[in-house]
Amino acid sequence: MAVAIYLIYPKLTNKNKHSQHVSNQVEKKDKVTETEKVEEKEKVSEKNPTNTQTIPSYINRLEKLKIYDGSRSLSVGSWDITLSDGVINITANNISPQNLQLIFNFYDSGDISPIRDWAIKVANIADEVAMSKNTSWYIYVGDQCVAQYPHTLSNDDLMYYSGSCGVSIPVLEGNSKDDLAIVIHTMVYGEGSTANEFILPMSNIRKLTQDDLDYLTKYELGIARNEIYARHGYIFKKDDLRKYFLAKSWYSPNVNYNGTLSEIETYNVNLIKAREESIH
Repeated sequence: MAVAIYLIYPKLTNKNKHSQHVSNQVEKKDKVTETEKVEEKEKVSEKNPTNTQTIPSYINRLEKLKIYDGSRSLSVGSWDITLSDGVINITANNISPQNLQLIFNFYDSGDISPIRDWAIKVANIADEVAMSKNTSWYIYVGDQCVAQYPHTLSNDDLMYYSGSCGVSIPVLEGNSKDDLAIVIHTMVYGEGSTANEFILPMSNIRKLTQDDLDYLTKYELGIARNEIYARHGYIFKKDDLRKYFLAKSWYSPNVNYNGTLSEIETYNVNLIKAREESIH
């Protein structure tokens, strides 16, 4: 007796085809080389700077900066760094009401040196971030729609920055060192100032602190230490230092300078040198 044997093959439906396609894609994905993964990661990092390892380190340095008046140390809260339309935005807009009013009180008192010292450090870090991305920066520090404001501002200024929810007067704002302003009107570097040509602009008139030095690299520390001598016209023997300071508008070589320093300058030189030696 003849026996008929039927072999039944499953029909390849659209669902089966989709599953097979997905399976093939998964196999291909598994074969992606490590090089391709690295390249893809770098592409993402270029689009969004917060994906890099360096941006969190800059944010950490910014958050360590404090406005210090000798007795109090004021924080402006958390910072954020984003890239928008080719510009690095560096912002801090979550200042506690108490600290915000204390900062404005500095401004009202006429002694803005604590705010200016802090602002210069912020600008230096902004320069580093922008240089690492080959772009420009914009800094904004201040809360929107709050009750706190500087009492010495004119009524016109207060009206301009006021709204139904309160006032929005920035502590610090600008997109370059030339226009970086404290509380709207006070320029950080002053009109026609050469302060932006210094690593530490105040190192000849006030004692530095460790906080002033923590954000500087070993190279910057060396330049900052020699700035103190360069202000007096010290003639440097090393070619790199001589060329560096000859490029500064404020530097004037003085063959009669004998290397003497003030008490404050001597203190600062020793402090900077100790910091340099601690960095390996």
